[in-house]
Amino acid sequence: MLYACYDLIPVHIVMEISWRYGLTDYTMPFMINVMREQSMKITTLEKDNEERKAREASQQKIEDDTPILGKGPLMITAAPGGAGQPYGNGIAPQATGFMGF
Repeated sequence: MLYACYDLIPVHIVMEISWRYGLTDYTMPFMINVMREQSMKITTLEKDNEERKAREASQQKIEDDTPILGKGPLMITAAPGGAGQPYGNGIAPQATGFMGF
C-alpha cells in the first residue's frame, strides 16, 4: 500500500502512524526508500552547488581582469588640440542647418 501511494502520502504521516501503532516493521522499507531518495537529492544538490560556485568564481575572475572602459586612453584624459584634433576642445562644431545671410 505504501509503495502504491508513495507520492501521495507524506513521510511525516507514515512515521507518526507507524510509531503510534507499532507498525515500524511494516513501514521500514518505505522509510529506507525515502531516506535513500533524500540522500541522493542532497548529494546531487551539493554537487551542482559546488559546480555553480566554481563557475561563478571563474566568471568573477574574468570580470575582475576585464577593464571597464576598454584599453585605449579615455577622452577626458586626452590632451585638447592634440594630433588629429584641429579644435581646441577636441569636439568638432555641429551643423545646425542655419545659413547666415
